[in-house]
Amino acid sequence: MTNQQKGFVLFGLLAAWGAMTAYQMSDVSDSNPNDLSPTSADTQSTLPSVKDLSLERFFPNSRQTVTFSLPRNIFAPIGLPTMMAKPKVSLPPQQTPTPARASTQPGPSPGDLAAQRAQEQLNKFRFLGYLTKGGESQAFLTNGQAIYIVKQGEMLEGVVQVNKIEPETIVLSTKIFETGNHVQATIPLTPESRS
Repeated sequence: MTNQQKGFVLFGLLAAWGAMTAYQMSDVSDSNPNDLSPTSADTQSTLPSVKDLSLERFFPNSRQTVTFSLPRNIFAPIGLPTMMAKPKVSLPPQQTPTPARASTQPGPSPGDLAAQRAQEQLNKFRFLGYLTKGGESQAFLTNGQAIYIVKQGEMLEGVVQVNKIEPETIVLSTKIFETGNHVQATIPLTPESRS
């Protein structure tokens, strides 16, 4: 098909579309239901006046009927009975509970909390065993995710230092960045590794 033929087909389709649109618009304008102007046929039929028209107050429409029920928890598991909302009980003014006073003892300081977190981090390590090779001891440690083979003085995960390796224990330490202090933990050899 040449470009000229394609152009004729396109022109024909556009003309057909325009004709259909014009036909539909003329058909709609001839039979417009919203047109309230009286025609000769309408004047011959008798229509009631606006004063004679009345509307029913309670028009039965299922879409407008609303019934209210008790609220239910849509997140509750299926099969469990729904809980009824408990009515709120208001106390007389003289029985109103007084709010509890805040304790005067301060909570742990941020440094203490950091030390607790560091101690917990060190206690996650388990000492699986050791090996002495060439006069140098190597320890096998795990933190539940990885196994480490370390020597004395090496760093684990960039923050935990191996201070001492002994046949029954290993000593680890870490620095608390908030205070600059060091926390130390002595991890015993796991009972499964001793046999």
